[in-house]
Amino acid sequence: MLVSPPPAFVIASGAGTIAVPFWSQGFSLPNDPFVCTAAFSVYMIAANFLYLSRRSYLRQMSKRKLLQIRTSREDCTTFTLYMTTVAVWQLFVFVFPIVETVARMFGKVSFFYSYPNAGGLGFILEPRRAQHLSISKRTKQQIRFDWHRFSVNVGGIGREGYRHPPSIEMNRPHVDIPSKGLKHWPWRRRFVKQD
Repeated sequence: MLVSPPPAFVIASGAGTIAVPFWSQGFSLPNDPFVCTAAFSVYMIAANFLYLSRRSYLRQMSKRKLLQIRTSREDCTTFTLYMTTVAVWQLFVFVFPIVETVARMFGKVSFFYSYPNAGGLGFILEPRRAQHLSISKRTKQQIRFDWHRFSVNVGGIGREGYRHPPSIEMNRPHVDIPSKGLKHWPWRRRFVKQD
């Protein structure tokens, strides 16, 4: 008996083509915990391979080096932050096939980053066409969704609309879009005078 493959969407790049199945409404998971665990494990191995392959291709770095970067604990990182970073990275890898497909529709690529010195992590979208540029030029075109430690002025509002010192340290989620002049938004923002 011939079995047709499930419908799929395709992720294609210079590194190859990968088909990711869409499951129909009639699909149901088996009740056997072993089968569910095995299926989940196979999916996560494939998703990690896809993430590392895509990132390796874009950054011209070996998959082994990228895996080492993602799984090595730096001296300044607490064990709790390290485990949180690895867990959130794996959560990102879990949804990566969908996130990268949507990002690709908008001419972007997606990355997971960790900031050990600032005690945080983030997700970055960059234009696909900017991948050959230097880090500083790519950074200017990024959209970043971060959560890490940073300082914010909390003093009076000056003529230019920004707060003056003193400052406090925060560890909050924020958005950075350098091309729009947004940095650590909404915590650092310009205030408009009310008439």
